[in-house]
Amino acid sequence: MIVEQLPSDQSTCEFCIVGSGPVGMALALELEQLGHDVLLLESGDAAIDLKIAEASRAEIVDPRRHAEMSLAVCRALGGTSWTWGGRCVAYNDVDFAGRDFVPEAGWPIAQASIQPWYAIASKYLLCGNDHFTVPYKHDLTDGLKLDSVERWATTSRLIEVHRDALLSSQRIKISLRSTVVGLKMSENGSRVKSLEVATANGTREVKANNFILAAGGVETNRLLLWMQRKHPSHFGGVDGPLGRYYMGHLSGKIASLQLDSPESVSDLDFKLDGSGVYYRRRLMLTTEVQIENKLLNAVFWADNPPFYDPSHRNAVLSATFLALAFPPLGRRLLSEAIRLAHTGSRPYKVASHLRNAIVGAPSGAVELCRVLRDRFLIKPRKPGFIVPNKGGRYALHFHAEQAPNALSRITLTSEKDAFGVPRASIDMRYSEQDVDSALESHRLLDKALRANRIGQLVYSKSPEEARAWIWENAGDGFHQIGGVRMGTDPSTSVVDSELSVHGLSNLCVASSAVFPSGSQANSTLLAVALAMRLAHRLARSKSQRCA
Repeated sequence: MIVEQLPSDQSTCEFCIVGSGPVGMALALELEQLGHDVLLLESGDAAIDLKIAEASRAEIVDPRRHAEMSLAVCRALGGTSWTWGGRCVAYNDVDFAGRDFVPEAGWPIAQASIQPWYAIASKYLLCGNDHFTVPYKHDLTDGLKLDSVERWATTSRLIEVHRDALLSSQRIKISLRSTVVGLKMSENGSRVKSLEVATANGTREVKANNFILAAGGVETNRLLLWMQRKHPSHFGGVDGPLGRYYMGHLSGKIASLQLDSPESVSDLDFKLDGSGVYYRRRLMLTTEVQIENKLLNAVFWADNPPFYDPSHRNAVLSATFLALAFPPLGRRLLSEAIRLAHTGSRPYKVASHLRNAIVGAPSGAVELCRVLRDRFLIKPRKPGFIVPNKGGRYALHFHAEQAPNALSRITLTSEKDAFGVPRASIDMRYSEQDVDSALESHRLLDKALRANRIGQLVYSKSPEEARAWIWENAGDGFHQIGGVRMGTDPSTSVVDSELSVHGLSNLCVASSAVFPSGSQANSTLLAVALAMRLAHRLARSKSQRCA
């Protein structure tokens, strides 16, 4: 339920969660299921308010590398579930293997300690189940994998599904427009005594037995960096690990996939499973091939050519572009960040797209009706579409890991927001290793596709042009990984393997900010899985204390 007033500074909450995005809301609901009371603090309101969102504005050192915070974060009940695309992807075994060529990517926990929590996470993320491996129809050789799948939420706006449960709960108290601006330590500095929370009624002190920061990656880093200014010996010490190793992914298209059998594109299209959820296979290289060739993790999938480029001469793609390019309509169809990715930069080539749509109308009308039906008229909505063609050639999209880099970091500026908290400065840095690995992964994928008689890659750019394109387009800002990394050494990490901040027994972090590496996967599924693991660990700990 929503409360108008925070608890008095004389009362102590059982659990206080900061942030109501996909991680925070799942954490609150799971703790409720385990029989615990929760205070959920949300800086935003019940719906998106652009005035409140201004508080997240940050300094982007290189605008090519990081999205504007107005696109990447959302201060509102439900957080980034308002703008999330709905893709759920598990990390792979290779991400937890010892990779001497990525020395900073080590995890203090094994894949086996996370896998049991994917099922609960999948429930809250509405992606059906935790079947992220679906055997392919026949064995593959030469290091090719086609059994790894991504699963898609039946609706990406999770808050629209979970809102009633949150608002009707007697155990979950939600305080909106409540922004954490500081913390107070116990006298010996081993516990957080309270949080300082800015509200419409002034700054209040919130006490709890356990505090959990469940904000996005950038905001979690920013808040802890601000707290560190007042408590410099904590969080790894000044200029220590906090804020460092901030990561995202590399993504884009530098080649096409030419299939030997055009009809085999159906293997790479979205499919409904028995749980009523869409999934899609992804092309990958095996763990053995990645380690042997010292590659960062990467995945590939068949895709349409860019909507915004009319040279595709496809009526369906041009009609889709025209719809997305009209903001009042496009924003109803897709989140703003995804819409902008599909419309590209201005000036738009509207005349060419109109020509495609008109000339191709007779043959494209049936396909367009199918796309509209699957995407917008039936449930669950199909997450995307591939326009089939008789030639069997499709754009190949890659999504690749960024190696941890201590110089890629978040710091604080001298400018403060309306709550008095310094704004973040984001210096996202990619490396030669990132680009080299993406290129080599393409080469080995081509070799494996040929060996398995599935197809081959056809490059649209020379090797030099492909390298330059990847460098120019390397950027993220949506997945917000790292900066509050997990580890065993307090001098090189901020939280331990149980997500507790080193040296503070009752402060935990449930966020993609704790990931030591980025894998090929977007961060939502793993962040929620780790939060479920944390919820059950805290519940067990409380039960043991009460026994």
